[in-house]
Amino acid sequence: MRSRVAKLAFPLTLGVLADSLLSLAGLAVVSRISTEAVAAVGLSSYLFFVINAVLAIFMGGVMVVASQALGGERVDVASEATGEALGAAVVFSALLASTAPFWLNRYLLLVSGGNEAVAAWGYEYALMRMLSLPALALNAVVSSLYRSARMPWPTALYSIISSAAGAVLLPAFTFQLNMGLAGAGLATAISSYAGFSAYASARLPLPLRLKLPRRSGVKVLLLGLPSAAERIVASVAQNVYLNAVARGGTAALAAHNIGITVESLVFQPSFALSMAALVEAGRSVGASDSESTSTIIVESVKVSAVWMGLAATALVLASPFVSRVFTSDESVAQLVMAYLLLAAASEVGLGVSQALFGAIRGMGSVWLPFVISSFTVVFLRALPAQLLSLRYGAIGAWVTQNTDMYGRALLAYLAWKLLGERRLARKVV
Repeated sequence: MRSRVAKLAFPLTLGVLADSLLSLAGLAVVSRISTEAVAAVGLSSYLFFVINAVLAIFMGGVMVVASQALGGERVDVASEATGEALGAAVVFSALLASTAPFWLNRYLLLVSGGNEAVAAWGYEYALMRMLSLPALALNAVVSSLYRSARMPWPTALYSIISSAAGAVLLPAFTFQLNMGLAGAGLATAISSYAGFSAYASARLPLPLRLKLPRRSGVKVLLLGLPSAAERIVASVAQNVYLNAVARGGTAALAAHNIGITVESLVFQPSFALSMAALVEAGRSVGASDSESTSTIIVESVKVSAVWMGLAATALVLASPFVSRVFTSDESVAQLVMAYLLLAAASEVGLGVSQALFGAIRGMGSVWLPFVISSFTVVFLRALPAQLLSLRYGAIGAWVTQNTDMYGRALLAYLAWKLLGERRLARKVV
């Protein structure tokens, strides 16, 4: 069973790492403009954290329904649910993209703490990047279907092609076409569409047609709601956390953006392992194999702890050097190094919690991870960050990554041991 989880997680990891490399490429390009531009892109990145939180309602719901349905060999149920989720995703993305000019600037001003210069830079970048929403929404559904069917390579190739396109287009639009931050945002948006070429030659795992959401679509949305709610609560808390970081000024915001972009190369594999655990646990529940489900949980936790421990070690070793790749400001470089060391200390906790969360969601207990993560991100990160930043600035805020991650790992482990597989397992199809 270990090889099954790792085998599924490997291409998923390549995909999420490719996404991180695109962010890294964007940061490298933007850092050549100014420190304010780096800070502005960081603010915009948190906006897309919120958007991806909403997209999780489609991704999470499809993966739970499709994995359990395919585990029970009910292809018709998986097909119906995915088609209706696809229709809902199209409507959502069109509405959000078309209304962006009316609320985007106010959001950036609020998150930046009233920093008008940084918010103006951020608006220029984010407005162009909003054009990627239809692609992001459609891929959230399609990629979830492929993962649930144990066909992870097409979605991994989507991310790889998108990143390759972005690496070429970002410097071209930003500097050669002299479009500045607007060009960087537009290049990122175009690269999202380029990735769909990965699906052109890939066989669909089941018949798929875009449909208006009805009963099956509602089930997908209800099962995906906790994942979306979890990310929305996290995004609000992260904005409170970012506000605490912003007390350190533009240098702290720039360092935070550089740090979290570099760290994403390390923490993204934990989300790949979480998705693999979800799919395998869901298929086991659909097949009514409780012994297999228990084995999946244990092995997922072990693999996650090892992977994230190695990744954290690499981050520590790289921390003295990577900061200077993205900034020539010595004060920013020192802050980046501090961020990376504190982040590295939290990675094992993140990996363990994500493995447990993924398996628990696949088993059908979709609300439990929401409750745990919402509690820790608010009470073990956002609020302590506000208090610690008053005295210790951005470094005080960054410390709370550890209280959050190890708190949620402990609570998820206790929930699994106390409730057991029989109470957590719930068939949804």
